[in-house]
Amino acid sequence: MKKIAKLRLSTFDVAEPKELMTFLLETIKDKNRTKIKSMLTHRQFKVGNDVITQYNHPLKVGDKVTVSWDKGFKKVSFQGLTIVFEDDDIIVINKRSGLLSIGSAKEKKLTAYSILKNHVQLDNPSNSVFVVHRLDRDASGLMVFAKNRKAQLEMQSTWDKTALKRKYLVVAEGTFENDEDTITTYLKESKALIVYSYLHDSKDFKKAVSSYTVIKKNEYFTLLEATLETERKHQLRAQLKAMEHPILGDKKYDSTQNPIDRMAFHAKVLTFIHPTTHKEVTFETKVPDDFLMLFRIKYYEK
Repeated sequence: MKKIAKLRLSTFDVAEPKELMTFLLETIKDKNRTKIKSMLTHRQFKVGNDVITQYNHPLKVGDKVTVSWDKGFKKVSFQGLTIVFEDDDIIVINKRSGLLSIGSAKEKKLTAYSILKNHVQLDNPSNSVFVVHRLDRDASGLMVFAKNRKAQLEMQSTWDKTALKRKYLVVAEGTFENDEDTITTYLKESKALIVYSYLHDSKDFKKAVSSYTVIKKNEYFTLLEATLETERKHQLRAQLKAMEHPILGDKKYDSTQNPIDRMAFHAKVLTFIHPTTHKEVTFETKVPDDFLMLFRIKYYEK
């Protein structure tokens, strides 16, 4: 049986703006400039989720620099997802729209779960992955899977408390008047599995609270960054539909337009407590290019 080496990582916080090389020389006292340049060449440094090889890369306050002491980081891509982080206990991925998180009655082969299971079994056929949470098929963005049962149970049992920050990007139909707001409603799922959002509470309703900030808007669409204080099924989708600003491409919740051929819902930021180190880790993706495209063109121009 092949023994899997433990990946030794260290993460350092950036307290003031400076170039990466300067920061590394000040932070890693036992490595000289030549050694650090070699480590840069071998892709052993990340700033945030990005592997950086340029010695003069500018750092800003709040950046996190991660060092892989033994070998370079791999950027692993598959059909439908990219692995943005992996260690002995977890895998964090950026899922594309259209890929199921786990299997369904209609689709069991091509899912995020099956792709990752095949990936870990290349090292050891007895390896597997374990579901921690889900992301709708039509949504894109960050998800985390566990690589062993202990990590899964640790994360699932405390997920509401340890998943400290989840931010989402959505493009909604129409133009929002308020650039910031908090939406508080009550949700009820129908027998047809559609969630409805109401302003009043009633029996079996679930309170849902979402806050948003407008990032961009034009006369047709609004790009929002949303934080969900409660994590209910289809929470934001139902709330925006009730506001008559459905998420673009979300046909189930009454969107009538789909210029980017997918639902404009993306999990941008995921912060949680690592199940083994018990330290806070944060992963962040950029705004999807197809979202930004909607604000660079005249959508109805013939």
